[in-house]
Amino acid sequence: MRTLWLVILGFIALHISQASLSTAQEHEADASTPSLKSVVGERFKIGVGVGESVLGDSSCAALIERQFQILTPENCMKPQSIHPAEDTWSFAAPDRFVEFAESRGLEVVGHCLVWAKDDRTDEWMKLGNDGAPVSKEMLLDRIENHIETVVRRYRETATMWDVVNEALADGSEGYLRDSVYSRTAGIEFIETAFRTAREHAPDAILIYNDYNCHFPEKRKKLIRLLTELKERGVPVDAYGMQGHFELGDSSLNQLRDTFDALRELDLKVVVSELDIDVVTRGKWWAEEGKFREELKSYDPYKDGLPTDIEDQQIEQYVALFRLFDEYQDVIERVSFWNLHDGQSWLNYFPWQRKNYPLLFDRELKPKPAYGKVIQLLQREAGHAAHERRDELSRAAHDQLLQKTKQGKIDIYFQGDSITRRWGATDYPQLLEHWNQSFRGWNAANFAWGGDNTHNILWRMQNGELNQVQPKVVVLQAGTNNLPWNGEASRETIDDVVNGIEAIIVEFNKRCPDASIVLTGLFPRDQNPKLRTAIESINERFQSLAMKHNCQFLNINEQLTGSDGKFLPGYSGDGLHLEIPAYDVWADGLKAVFTEILGPPSNTDEAPSPTGIPMKVGR
Repeated sequence: MRTLWLVILGFIALHISQASLSTAQEHEADASTPSLKSVVGERFKIGVGVGESVLGDSSCAALIERQFQILTPENCMKPQSIHPAEDTWSFAAPDRFVEFAESRGLEVVGHCLVWAKDDRTDEWMKLGNDGAPVSKEMLLDRIENHIETVVRRYRETATMWDVVNEALADGSEGYLRDSVYSRTAGIEFIETAFRTAREHAPDAILIYNDYNCHFPEKRKKLIRLLTELKERGVPVDAYGMQGHFELGDSSLNQLRDTFDALRELDLKVVVSELDIDVVTRGKWWAEEGKFREELKSYDPYKDGLPTDIEDQQIEQYVALFRLFDEYQDVIERVSFWNLHDGQSWLNYFPWQRKNYPLLFDRELKPKPAYGKVIQLLQREAGHAAHERRDELSRAAHDQLLQKTKQGKIDIYFQGDSITRRWGATDYPQLLEHWNQSFRGWNAANFAWGGDNTHNILWRMQNGELNQVQPKVVVLQAGTNNLPWNGEASRETIDDVVNGIEAIIVEFNKRCPDASIVLTGLFPRDQNPKLRTAIESINERFQSLAMKHNCQFLNINEQLTGSDGKFLPGYSGDGLHLEIPAYDVWADGLKAVFTEILGPPSNTDEAPSPTGIPMKVGR
């Protein structure tokens, strides 16, 4: 008998061991899968909205830390939670939430400061001290006090704030949603909220958050609201598109139209609450609630999600992230609403059912949709755009933004200081040469000194192409990606080539009718160890030009002697060009311009040339 028990115990132990090993291997496999934040890179921030209690679960905490960069508190910072009475504050839960984020190096979205719905606003906010409806002055004072208190408490960690939530009316119900805020103060409550938030969080991204604003009727209200706010000088930075989609949603074109309209307003987009409902809820509101009793018992996937439904959801997630990737210059953040299927609000709103709206299942494991999104983002991984945040570069960017709105631009030059000096007021002799070479072709120079390809890409994605449709683009860039001393690594060479390709793709996307002239990298006599790298880069540039139907112009043989160095008088510092070298470049370009545009006109309508900004700062 004892022997039998030993056999049984051994059998049990073996299976426990195998099960443990299997579980460990599953987690190890999960850990080896790329995370969302790693594949998103610098396109936009990737985040998640969760309840404060979720952070106490070690498995959830680990998943959050691995996958995401920024956290949104689902409920604990909402006005009714954090400020239940005029003189009562409940900071315990939001404090824990923020402490969790700080301890793991995560950013926080403050959500939300004003929720413009009567059923989401406590009575003390609606009434005056005498029990009568609150006055406009008292309401605005209360808004200011609430926002000042909350923002000052969390401003070190909160990099974004949902300042006003859901203030627009649905459908044809008017402009602003009927609420104590709109009835009492009109648009001024929104203005007060944003101005107060900016006063106490000068560097945060301030967001107007709402739902269904990609639908044309509500989009008109959104654009009207944001335009009015901007005209009043209200510091709104972004529109928060909640992104609660339903299975079968076919609104990609409407989303594009919305993103384009916001780009025109120079506003960013955050996808603030992303999920895809597979037990669609639209019928709940149809025909004045006619189907609600029937739907209360509708739970079609309580035993699991059919493969065909899951496949539809996968296709929809991939399509959305392809769109987000396409508009990465506009999109600042994408946040999921809840961490995994079991935590989703769509399991109980607007009725109880088992739902599967997210990328992680109830066991915290990535679903097939996760893998497909990862594959897409890896495949579409591009050259990251980087902003130069020094005051002079910011001022130059503002100057170039104004330039896009002036004159007529048929030829658009882009690059670094080698290009910039040619047409800049602070280099008068080179500017005179520029005018002699290109007058009559409406040529404008948008280059900026010190820029590498990452910086140029950022400028292009942030307004310097918004107002223009040139016929010819001249691109000469990449030398600032290379080291000042020593040899260039293979990774650095790849960075130059990938950067130029990303810029070409950006030009093709924004200026599809323009002919692109890609100029090769010029010699770098100040660092002879780069000679082989520059030759390799120019060979790859030639292949890029063929791939993207560009013209490639390499004049280095005309600039250098038999030793590979600049000819005398062609460069004073071994990097920048002098007039004899610009003569060679101009001759090559003029032949191309004449072929595409014809001979130059007797008049020129190009914007006035620019130089070093006289006033630094914004």
